[in-house]
Amino acid sequence: MKKDIKTLRQYARLRKLPEVIELGSIDQSLIEDCLELLPSVPVSNERASEAREGIYGVEHDNTTPLGKTYNQRHIDDFIPAIKCLENYINTYEWRFAELQPQASIPKHLDDPYSYRFIVMLKGTHNFSANNNTVTMSEGQVWFVNSAYHHSVYNNNDKTRIAILGKMEVNEHNTGLLRTRT
Repeated sequence: MKKDIKTLRQYARLRKLPEVIELGSIDQSLIEDCLELLPSVPVSNERASEAREGIYGVEHDNTTPLGKTYNQRHIDDFIPAIKCLENYINTYEWRFAELQPQASIPKHLDDPYSYRFIVMLKGTHNFSANNNTVTMSEGQVWFVNSAYHHSVYNNNDKTRIAILGKMEVNEHNTGLLRTRT
């Protein structure tokens, strides 16, 4: 019970920031380098599922697309040259995320103890949170607020490939995000 209350308070803290913030973009050469790396990184869906265990509101069940139309590939020791992220401290859990054509990730919450970001490498998708929908396109980098129920829909004929990552919730990172709003 105490853990649930603590988690709910953390969601409330994160809601002081908007659902999404566009952080910047990456150039085509970095996109190509990342896409070249992708085939050598094994699918790590089990690791992704385990990372969500025990967090209020983020449980996986048989309705989740993980391993069906959505795959993650964790990239350990990844140090990308993404300028718009270089001032944020303690980024971690970098992973490729592949969403099949015409597939969706249903409305869900993520762990409120980290900030999330997404780097779009190939394709586009519609990101919906709090009755707002944003089209995220190739080359864009976004902050995604895990405190809001959100969903993703790839309404294209091609697989959407992105890099997902987390960053520590701390005063420094929070301050940088606030300056972007």
